[in-house]
Amino acid sequence: MRKTAIAVAMLLVLASAASAADTIKLGGMFPLSGRAEDLGRGCKLGAEQAVEEINAKGGVLGKKFELLSADDKANVQESVNLSKRYIQKDGVDFLFGVVSSAGALAVAEVAKQEKVITMITIGSTDGVTKDKWNRYTFRSGMGNSQEANSLSLYTAKKYPKLTKFYNIGPDYEYGRTMWELFKTKTKELNPKAQFIGEQWPKLATPDYTSYINAILQAKPDAVFCSLWGGDLVAFFKQAQPYGLFTKMKWVIATGADVALARAMGKEMPTGIIADQRYYFHWPNSKKNQEFVKAYLAKNKEYPSAWSAQGYDGVYFLAEAIRKAGSLDKEKVIAALEGLTIDAPRGKATLRKEDHQLYADYMVGETGWDKNYPIAIVTNTEVFPADKVIYSLAEWKKAQETNK
Repeated sequence: MRKTAIAVAMLLVLASAASAADTIKLGGMFPLSGRAEDLGRGCKLGAEQAVEEINAKGGVLGKKFELLSADDKANVQESVNLSKRYIQKDGVDFLFGVVSSAGALAVAEVAKQEKVITMITIGSTDGVTKDKWNRYTFRSGMGNSQEANSLSLYTAKKYPKLTKFYNIGPDYEYGRTMWELFKTKTKELNPKAQFIGEQWPKLATPDYTSYINAILQAKPDAVFCSLWGGDLVAFFKQAQPYGLFTKMKWVIATGADVALARAMGKEMPTGIIADQRYYFHWPNSKKNQEFVKAYLAKNKEYPSAWSAQGYDGVYFLAEAIRKAGSLDKEKVIAALEGLTIDAPRGKATLRKEDHQLYADYMVGETGWDKNYPIAIVTNTEVFPADKVIYSLAEWKKAQETNK
């Protein structure tokens, strides 16, 4: 009886080892609760779609992808704890995801310490690929510079008479960095620009009334806003009765987010200048059409930028493993550096030097199109990748400073 139990246990261990050898494990971290839930959920769905597509074609090198998912609550410590658990207990091959910029910086540090390749999908602070760069961390999503610079370029070109700018943004890494970048680029493009005030609500602020009144009293020409996710939905719904979006121009980094448009419905304000890290109706390519069709059929909603960045992150890893011919870390890193894929957003490259996604960037204004049930981004303009990303000279300087 005892020999039988031992034999069964050994078989289970061998089966588990064989199963592990046949899979490529991604340790996914997504906020699946709270005000950041829509971002995490969208990213997870996009990643799952990529995993299913790749596995349906036989996987990579005979191995199937396995996406482990956990709710990091957009909390820095939770992201760090999950990262370590994934590495030490679950034996993942890659860390994946993270929405919060602060969380992305913390997970990148874990990646560096543990020497585990990490694909950041949404957390967009430049620090991940610039000031705090490390060779184990890559990003399949856009960074702060690309986002803020594109908004500045569009605003200065389309609305040169706007000179008095005000800010409202979340009081942490993302919000403060975005405002500094936007101010710098806007002043460069429009020397007459003035920055007359700023507000810094905490994440998950329940009541924005005092901030709304402060903006009304300041009477700016335009407001730069970097609130996002559920915070932006809450702010929109509370600001609408004040007519805030008709009294001044608004420049909002995620102002055309699909989740925001769904939440606001017919009450969605129009004319808001918004960038899109990806958008489901641009570009009008076969690849994007196929991605949107499959995503829409499965999830009964249009993919968001967060969905595309999760989807792209998996495909970058799959192509790198295929190119490397193994899961050897050094070979996969070498394959990821400078890798280009045909993504829904179009040609997408992980820049060799800094591991940052290098791709064209679209900006427009919220509006309506009879072909879609939600507000979309209209009056669009596409800025070439090299016009919005920080330069390699800036990157090299940051590396010298941080030695």
